[in-house]
Amino acid sequence: PVIASNPHSPTSRQSAPRPHLRSLLAILCVSGVSFLLALSSHQSAVLSSSVMTSTASEPSEASMGQCSLPGDSLKPSIFTKIIHREVPAKILYEDELVISFLGLPQNRVTPVQFLVVPKKQLATLEEANSCDEAALGRMFTVASLVAKQQGVTNGYRLVINNGNDAGQEVPHLHIHVFSLNAQKVKKLRKSVLSTCKKISVF
Repeated sequence: PVIASNPHSPTSRQSAPRPHLRSLLAILCVSGVSFLLALSSHQSAVLSSSVMTSTASEPSEASMGQCSLPGDSLKPSIFTKIIHREVPAKILYEDELVISFLGLPQNRVTPVQFLVVPKKQLATLEEANSCDEAALGRMFTVASLVAKQQGVTNGYRLVINNGNDAGQEVPHLHIHVFSLNAQKVKKLRKSVLSTCKKISVF
């Protein structure tokens, strides 16, 4: 037999929540979800901010005091001796970061040939770090400046021999600047191509 429940009994009142109680529970549920979402967004923002701050404030070699002094780990090169005026050279330009001077007469292959050298003695580019970026960039601006001073306005070659396999002879990073005209460039290209063909035979 089916027993009909009395809607006015205490049991019925407990099992069937009143409308205002149901609305209150819904509001609390929505508020709780909103709070959790807001908390999650806040935590993500804090985490993202901390990651960005950590990345942005990552110490460089300069801030960690790892910038080495000029020539502190190498035997002084002939360029360092020129910088210290221990070896004579025709100085074309000099500041606190770099120096530029004419190539030795016996080594010149073009009418205008000079070198741009950082005052800090770096054997190769591989020894450079963030502390040397200013000097490395300055080398190129000085190369342009000195070229103009020497009357080279129609183009020139910049050459860096970096390492033994590249033919570097002086263990002190430097840029060779050569003045060349169009005809000499064509002859040089033909000579280089001819040499490359001969090498490819072996």
